[in-house]
Amino acid sequence: MYWWYLVAEKGMSDFNYYITGLVDGEGSFSISVEKDPTHRIGYRLKPSFSIGLHKENLSILEQVHKVFGCGAIQFNKNIAQFKVEDIKSLKERVLPFFEKYPLRAKKKDDFEIFKKVVLMMERKEHIGNVSVFLKILKMRSRMNAVGRNRRITDRVDKIIAEVAQSGRAQD
Repeated sequence: MYWWYLVAEKGMSDFNYYITGLVDGEGSFSISVEKDPTHRIGYRLKPSFSIGLHKENLSILEQVHKVFGCGAIQFNKNIAQFKVEDIKSLKERVLPFFEKYPLRAKKKDDFEIFKKVVLMMERKEHIGNVSVFLKILKMRSRMNAVGRNRRITDRVDKIIAEVAQSGRAQD
């Protein structure tokens, strides 16, 4: 396999560029929105970075996991997925990686939005602040324009309207 040649023969730097290309094709930067009555606004934002491959390619994800030094590999039927969800790891490991080894295709714009949101969340700007929460939701709606985001845009629009009109909208 070519990826193993990059790690064993060429060194990790070339494999890091391989990871960037892999993410452009098979990766995802996402901000999920989950109903959560324990949060003042009634919803929780959950950023995540992931790469999903057929389980036959698990060894690639294991190498990716080693490079990032965080996250976990999860399984769902025939799919193996490397996933990083905690803000600290996203900020300290994932964001710097893609700043050093930049994306060049369709995920580049998603990463730039994702980076802004992660940094806002790391500074806790969204906690109890409806206007920042809504700003993040609007930024999030511009991500993954060709993926499954199209199906959930209406749901996010409803959440925006609900939060903006609810009693929780008082900052």
